[in-house]
Amino acid sequence: MKLLACFIFIISAATVVVVSVAAQRSLSPWPYYVEVTPEKNSPGIYDVIVPLGVLDKSVAELSDLRLFDSANREIPYAIRVRKELDETEEMETNLFNFVQAGSGSEVTVDLGEDPVEHNELEIETSGANFRRQVTIEGSDNRSNWKLLNDKGVLLSFSSENSSIDSKRVSYPTSRYRYLRVRVQRDELTDKEAPRITEVKAIMATREKGQLSTWNVPVPSYQLLRNQGAHASAWTLDLGGLAPCDRLALEIDDESFSRPFQVESVDDPQNPSLIASGTLTRRRGDHEPKPLVIVFDREERVRKLRLQITDYSNPTLSISSIEASAPARQLVYEVKEPTSQPLRLYFGNQSVPAPHYDFEAELKSRLTAEPAHSTLGYVLGNPEYKPAPLPFTERVPWLIYLVLAASSIALLCILWSLARTAMYTKPQEGRKITNA
Repeated sequence: MKLLACFIFIISAATVVVVSVAAQRSLSPWPYYVEVTPEKNSPGIYDVIVPLGVLDKSVAELSDLRLFDSANREIPYAIRVRKELDETEEMETNLFNFVQAGSGSEVTVDLGEDPVEHNELEIETSGANFRRQVTIEGSDNRSNWKLLNDKGVLLSFSSENSSIDSKRVSYPTSRYRYLRVRVQRDELTDKEAPRITEVKAIMATREKGQLSTWNVPVPSYQLLRNQGAHASAWTLDLGGLAPCDRLALEIDDESFSRPFQVESVDDPQNPSLIASGTLTRRRGDHEPKPLVIVFDREERVRKLRLQITDYSNPTLSISSIEASAPARQLVYEVKEPTSQPLRLYFGNQSVPAPHYDFEAELKSRLTAEPAHSTLGYVLGNPEYKPAPLPFTERVPWLIYLVLAASSIALLCILWSLARTAMYTKPQEGRKITNA
C-alpha cells in the first residue's frame, strides 16, 4: 500500500509539472496580438516602437507583453523608455604622483577601493588660450595600464565678446580604480609643460530622446467661466489609454496671450491638474510653429480637458492637436534565422513580469542602433480563454447557503446551551433544599 501511495504521489507531481509547463507555453491567457516582422531574416538585435493600440490594452509597465516566434518559442525582450537624458554624477577622487617632464604633465587619479562606473574626466590646468592633447589610461593595480583615450583635447580661447572653454574628456565606461592623465603643452602658446591643478571623475549619461506622437481629433469647444472670466474648454480623447507628457497645438490666430490649464478627466468627478501657463504668439512671427504644452509629469491617460481663458477675446481657432510621450522601444534578439512573422501578445492583466536576463545585459550589448521591425494591426487572439471567475462568483448562491447553514448551526448551539442551563439550575436548587 505504501508503494502504491508513493507511486500515485509521483504521478500526480509529474502531472502538475507538465500542466504547469504547458500553461506557461499556452497563448490562451492573452486576448490580443500583433504580428512583428523584422526588416531582415538574420541573427541580430532588433527593435520596434510600441504603438498606441498596444499601449492602450497593456498594463502600464508593459510587463504583460510576450514575444513568440512561429514555433511558439518565447523570445526575451527589454523595454526602453526613450527619454532625453543629460545627467552627470561626480565622484570623489584622490590625486597623487604629480609629474612634469618634457612637454607634458602627468597625474594619477585614485577613485577608491570599490569605484562605480565612470566615463569622463573634468581636467583643470593652468594658463589660458590653448589647445592641449590629453591621454587617459586605466588600471586596477598601477602596474598594468590600458589605454582609454589618446585623442582627448582641452580647449581655452577667449576674445572681447566670446570665449570657448572645454575641460571634459570622455572615454569608454569603466570601473578602473586608477586613472593616469597626461596633458601635453600647446606648442604654439605654451612655453613650458602645463600644470594640472584638479581632476574630477564623472559618470555622464547622455541619450537622445525619441517621441511617439499621434493625432488627436479637435472637438467642439464649450464656453464657460474661469474665476469670473470668459473661457473655452476642449475635452480631448487621445484614442486610447497611454502615456502622454505634452500637447502640440496648431492655432490659426496671429497674435494672442491667454492663460491655459490642462486637466486629466478620466474620472470626471476628480479632475487632476497636470499643466498650466500662458499661450503666447506675437504678430509678425515668421512661420508660426505649433505651441507645445509640456506637462509637469507624464500621465497615463485617455481624456484631457484643455481650458483657455479668453477674457473679452474671441475663442482661439485650434486647427490640429498632437499628443506625444517618450517612445516605448521594445528591443529583442534573434539568435538564428526564424520563420516570420513573430507575434507580440498582450492584454493579460494578471500575468507577472517576465524578468529576462536579456534586459539586464542589453546596456553592454547594445553597441549600435538595432535593426528595425514593422508591426501589423491589433488582432484578437483566437485561442484566448478568459481566466475563470472565482468560485464564489461562479456559484453566488453558495455563500448564502453557507451563511444560512452557519446561522442554523449557531442557533442549535445556543438552544443546546440554553437547555443545559435550564436543566442544571433546578438540580442545584434541589440539592441546597435537601441540605
